[in-house]
Amino acid sequence: MGVKPIYGLQDNYFDVTVGTGFSVAIKIMSLKEHKCIRYAFVPEGQTITINEIPQGKYYLKLAYGNDWMVKKYSNHVNGKFTKNAFYEKSANIFDFGMKNSLSIVNYQLEINVANGSAKNNFQTITINEQDFEKN
Repeated sequence: MGVKPIYGLQDNYFDVTVGTGFSVAIKIMSLKEHKCIRYAFVPEGQTITINEIPQGKYYLKLAYGNDWMVKKYSNHVNGKFTKNAFYEKSANIFDFGMKNSLSIVNYQLEINVANGSAKNNFQTITINEQDFEKN
């Protein structure tokens, strides 16, 4: 029979594919607490998997641009694009299941920029840099 997990599986993930022209920084934000639970940088033309997303509901904050710069402070690191930056958040809510669910959930995100505009396989809303930086 084997052992059944009682707290649910934690193999939920996002597969993120970014086209050419712009790199993307992604914040996965808890819908309940509006706090960032994961932050990932995806260089243009690459695919990454963001693993072990806790069960819950999330939205994304996205920063697009060129020339990623990282500045280290005493207690944290801050990154930003220095050229052609623009910002969005997802209108979609990504539901990674109920507490104690045994289902694995994953989402395939395709992010492309053409003529300075994002062409994604999910809906987005324009935000400013200050909104992106919150939490």
